[in-house]
Amino acid sequence: MRVATRSVNPLDAVGTSLARAEETIALVPRATPLDVHAEMSRLTSAAARGQRLRPRFRYAPPPELGGVRRSLESVARETAAYGRAGALLARRAEELELEARLAERVGAPGFAELAAERFRAPRGGLEARVAEFVNAALSRGVPRPGAGTQLAASDDRGSTSSLLVKLVRGAAELALPIRVEVRREQLAIAATGHGLVAIRPGVLLPAAVAARIVLHELLSHALPRARSAYASSTLLRAGTAGCVESEEGRALLVEERAGHLDGARRSELALRHLAALAVQRGADFDETVRELGGRGADVHSAIEIAVRVHRGGGLAREIVYLPAYDEVRRALAREPELERWFERGRVGLDAARELRALEQELGAAAGQASNAVNTGA
Repeated sequence: MRVATRSVNPLDAVGTSLARAEETIALVPRATPLDVHAEMSRLTSAAARGQRLRPRFRYAPPPELGGVRRSLESVARETAAYGRAGALLARRAEELELEARLAERVGAPGFAELAAERFRAPRGGLEARVAEFVNAALSRGVPRPGAGTQLAASDDRGSTSSLLVKLVRGAAELALPIRVEVRREQLAIAATGHGLVAIRPGVLLPAAVAARIVLHELLSHALPRARSAYASSTLLRAGTAGCVESEEGRALLVEERAGHLDGARRSELALRHLAALAVQRGADFDETVRELGGRGADVHSAIEIAVRVHRGGGLAREIVYLPAYDEVRRALAREPELERWFERGRVGLDAARELRALEQELGAAAGQASNAVNTGA
């Protein structure tokens, strides 16, 4: 008796290797300084004394990723033979190889220049639209929390308003197989990884801000990752080139749809964008903080944003958020059918269009085959 076996797609193994490579590279965690919160406190004290701000960032020893980089280079070469799907994986491999080089050079000269290749500043009409967003967001000053606003610590397990409790409940409602972890040395208030959402403890947040973060992390990051585990396409599981940017852009669109992209959030995003631009222009830490202060940021916020964009030696990853938001927002207004690809996995905007085209071609081919069978051709 012959047992039917499922044919193995050679690209499935490639997708698995790319996902593992991303976890190994771990660019953002590696670029986060050790004892970052203690250093931010020191810098805040120095600012209060009127001193020039010179951060003393320390990093974990750089990893040896030569084997990972060679494997990614091999993937980029070999998958080109597998048509359009292979080309999408090849571009993702090239993107990850650049991230691996960055991870090896954290804290070293030339890091910022290399990071600017990975996280590119907008140009042309996109640059102009983002500048318009920034200027509008900051035109009336940076909003402050109103008097009497109730705050809850991000990791307060006893408060239904806390970020931790909202994340746990939100994940349960969505039946997401993820855990929520508290990570003391994390810089972001919340960050989604493979099977988890990590939060920074002790951050005092209004309930509305906690709710916004929950939407951002669960609907835009965690849910598509969880769904991708059951996707037929390895591209949705491995991620495509541009998936980081487009994912963050759609996350801001999700916030907007829920009414969370308010004045305070817009100002925060605008200040982060300006800080990232300053890094790519060659500004040092003190110059970045002063520029943010000149646009309305308080000292604590300016220092925290400057730490984000200068981590690793000038990662400036924040430069992609507003351009991606603009591009994804405009694209989905014209092509709403693209959104289902973002809901099913980790894709960039260009890759979503490629996947749509591939699906249409496969559907047309299947229809032709069915017609041929029915007509006896």
